[in-house]
Amino acid sequence: MKKTLTLLLLLFFSHQIYSQKIIENPKTGYTTAPYLIIKKIEITNTSTILSFEISQYAGFRFSIPKETYIKDAASNEKLLIKSAEGVPINDMNVIPESGVINYKLIFGKLDKSVKKIEYGEANDGGNWRIYDIALQHLPNPSGIKTELEGNWYNTENANWEVSFYDTNAIYKSQVWQYDAVVLKKGNSSITLKNKDQKVTLFVKKGKTGNYFIGENPKSLIAFANTIQNLAVKTTNDDKPYELPILKNDSAVYNGYIKNYSKQTNIKTIAIHIDDIITGEQNTQVAKVDENGFFSIKIPLYYPHEVWVRSPVFNGSVFLEPGKTLFQLLGDKNSLYMGESAKINSDLIQFNPRWFNYDEVSSKILDMKPADYKAYCQNLANKEMDKLETLKKTNAIGNKAYQVKKLNIQYDNYEHMLDYSSNFMSAYRNKNKIPREQREINFKMDSLTADYYDFITDELANNQLAVITNSYRYYLNQLQYLDLINLKSVSTSILEIAAELQKRNYSFTEQEQQLLVDTKEIETLLKSPDHKEFQKKYGEISSAFYTKHQKIVAEIAKEGDFSTLKLEQYLVKNNIPISNEEKEFLVAEKTLAKSASSQKLKQYTSVGKNQSTFYKKHEAISSYLYLEKRTNFRNKKLAELLNVKVGFATDIMASQDVCNKIVSQLTPLSEEDLVLAQKQLKTPFIADYIAKCNNQTIAKIEANKKQTGFVLNETPKTEGDELFASIMKKYKGKVVYVDFWATWCGPCRSGIEQIKPLKEEMAEENVAFVYLTNQTSPENTYSAMIPEIKGEHYRLSADQWNYLSAKFNISGIPHYVLAGKNGEVINPKLGHLDNEELKAELEKRIKE
Repeated sequence: MKKTLTLLLLLFFSHQIYSQKIIENPKTGYTTAPYLIIKKIEITNTSTILSFEISQYAGFRFSIPKETYIKDAASNEKLLIKSAEGVPINDMNVIPESGVINYKLIFGKLDKSVKKIEYGEANDGGNWRIYDIALQHLPNPSGIKTELEGNWYNTENANWEVSFYDTNAIYKSQVWQYDAVVLKKGNSSITLKNKDQKVTLFVKKGKTGNYFIGENPKSLIAFANTIQNLAVKTTNDDKPYELPILKNDSAVYNGYIKNYSKQTNIKTIAIHIDDIITGEQNTQVAKVDENGFFSIKIPLYYPHEVWVRSPVFNGSVFLEPGKTLFQLLGDKNSLYMGESAKINSDLIQFNPRWFNYDEVSSKILDMKPADYKAYCQNLANKEMDKLETLKKTNAIGNKAYQVKKLNIQYDNYEHMLDYSSNFMSAYRNKNKIPREQREINFKMDSLTADYYDFITDELANNQLAVITNSYRYYLNQLQYLDLINLKSVSTSILEIAAELQKRNYSFTEQEQQLLVDTKEIETLLKSPDHKEFQKKYGEISSAFYTKHQKIVAEIAKEGDFSTLKLEQYLVKNNIPISNEEKEFLVAEKTLAKSASSQKLKQYTSVGKNQSTFYKKHEAISSYLYLEKRTNFRNKKLAELLNVKVGFATDIMASQDVCNKIVSQLTPLSEEDLVLAQKQLKTPFIADYIAKCNNQTIAKIEANKKQTGFVLNETPKTEGDELFASIMKKYKGKVVYVDFWATWCGPCRSGIEQIKPLKEEMAEENVAFVYLTNQTSPENTYSAMIPEIKGEHYRLSADQWNYLSAKFNISGIPHYVLAGKNGEVINPKLGHLDNEELKAELEKRIKE
């Protein structure tokens, strides 16, 4: 009996062993989440268990949607997730301080015949995909040994120099196909081909698991398949950046998407490049070849990070004028080749997230400004200590150290400049005040010049600081300080007239009378009663009318506007009026009875003539305003913060000028261009503005020949009928609606990004409709839309307001998706990359 029982137990455990299959570190294909690694797969009689490991920064959030699945790579039948160990399903998970989290997902039983599976998430809540997960050993189709597969690092300098994958190899910043693989016990050879190029690599296995690889069999170089324990050596090209740092040039950015195949459906990669002189962010789009290789030449006049956006990589790379960079995408870690490889490899060694906005929000309301400054500086000091440690151990090179040091400095100063906005944000959060509510019954104390003692002329005018994008954000904060108050700058009719006289302009009789009337009005406004009122209530008056500008516009439509009518409207509709505002309204009604105010009534019609004058001489008005604004800002920066005229003020001035030239596609006249250049101290910036001006002139001429866009007359309807009327034209098509404006940088960037998608779907039943309003200047709009293929509508202010209310638009760009019968499918589509948007559009087309 005892022997029989033992035999039965052995048979039972034997059955259990053979009914379970374990695959350690399975081979996988393309993945949209390189940081998500499958460590093990267990297949039993009842279930399939996948063990995962995520390596990400502490605080990274992710969720496992309940629609998560696995499926046979050769079929469409999915096995949905049953349960999980280590993480909850359909709930938020946070990466701990270690930066690593492990968990298991349990699915249904797979058929024994399945050789490869796919892991993925449904559209509702996730977009992670891992393709071609092997459930058995599959030999490399090229004949490459398993132990040779992967990435190889030169042991002399720790540089990544060669990789062997299933169908492609990476060598010398190029993607190669296998031409011939000859494996011998001693020396082997691998011949690679790329179009009309061929190269043979000789390979010899070392005693310690390393390999010796090279083009010359007599001088092979030792390679290791891990970078750990390899000494990173400095190079002659790793000297700190020096002046001059600005030069007209370009950088080549190329790379390879690991395990790329047609099922990835990635055809483009977007690169966003900050331009500090124009203040713009330019978008370039690289096309991905059928083998996963991409390459693009990008105009670049100073070394800095650019932003890469794609389903396989969302991050930054550091480009240098005149140099190349090759990046491996889709691997757990980004790898680099080329002239800019070292600085990129070094920069990712230190990527601190030291300013925690949630923590700041919980503390700042109890901090005085000086306490907040000390808090920021303490955080920055800790990060600087970490950086110094890396430098002392040679874990980071000279260039990367220089970039990171400047980055910490200017990030810190930017955070200090953010005190008011961070304080108000925390106040809103604590008191549950929604973002849509502009006015709040709380006024914090204004910061004095003493608070800004960390701003120095040396730091503000440090031209080398352009190598960190933080410098751009720092300058942006600096120029718009409340302390400087640029809102007080304006240009009068008489100032415009004086400039026109300098240019020998001949005034019409109507314009001459307008100038006489304007002088009289200005004299009356300088009377003692008006001056006293302006001194006491000027700021309150401006804020009050800005707050109620929509109501003012409505009242003005009905006839003559008056403060009394506005006040009556507010009272009738129970709109609160503060005690401060009530005092102002009483004072304004008293002022209206004064002799000077009575005389001013004689000039009520002058306003329309002034508007006509401004519009006619818009170019001169704009030039004068920018000149006045620049001089005012420079004076305030010098007086209050001791920042002298130099590189920083030149950047600020150039951004003002280029906003008109580049953003508004409105080139300067030759005379105004010369005058704008004379204000600048930096010759490169002056020349660059002229270059931008010429490019805009050329673009406007080229746009006159463009086709593929349609400027439509907006239907003369309102409310819900307006959107329905626009949609009628596109019946039978899925409609992608983009609410945008010519002055909106993110809008233009999004439009640029989907250009390749529109070309790809040109024959599909989809329409791209662009809606803007009167804030897009007519001349700029007319010059810009020819390069935006699609259907265009320029709405009135009222029409825009109706649609803004309909779709709850709080900011642009805003995207809406409508169906083939004009019905709204998604009123707030959100920003999707080209592949996601294409999938959504194709899905709706098939419905």
